[in-house]
Amino acid sequence: MSTMLARAPSPATHNLFFAVRPAAEERARIADLVASLRIGGVPMRLDRLHITTLSLVMGDVLPDGLAQEAAEIAGSIRMPAFRVIFDRLVGGNRSALLLPSEPLEALRMFRERLGFALMRAGITFQQGGRFSPHVTLLYGGQPMPEIEIEPISWLVEDFVLIDSFVGEMKHVEVGRWELRS
Repeated sequence: MSTMLARAPSPATHNLFFAVRPAAEERARIADLVASLRIGGVPMRLDRLHITTLSLVMGDVLPDGLAQEAAEIAGSIRMPAFRVIFDRLVGGNRSALLLPSEPLEALRMFRERLGFALMRAGITFQQGGRFSPHVTLLYGGQPMPEIEIEPISWLVEDFVLIDSFVGEMKHVEVGRWELRS
């Protein structure tokens, strides 16, 4: 008879990131779109739909004070509300995404302002690759060709700092700030 040793659960991996979220009306439209897809997969919960703008850290432990320091910086950001428009849908083996046809210049500008403010405060963040704004709709599923959809658009009036517990499907909102000039 073999004895199996119980494995201690591994600590949650944190992903601390800034994001913008769709308005309630657009979340409902996104839910209808996902329900119409017929490609399988696990839909993203509506309260977790977002566009990641900057990811600060991913790891088993958040550095002491990082979330509080990032929140203080976030409160200093000045920018008027802006619109985002997504009008393409693409699905692969790993996920289905909403994508924009046109660059989201105001979102890019917001991201740059936030990034510069963080850098001035000495806070590093993940800068890997090109910024490709998207909204993840579901995980898994069957591949599908990229298609045009009726535009899904909303006015971004605020942004959030989220501590995501990777693998647990849990988002904790650390803070929320209104955009203002």
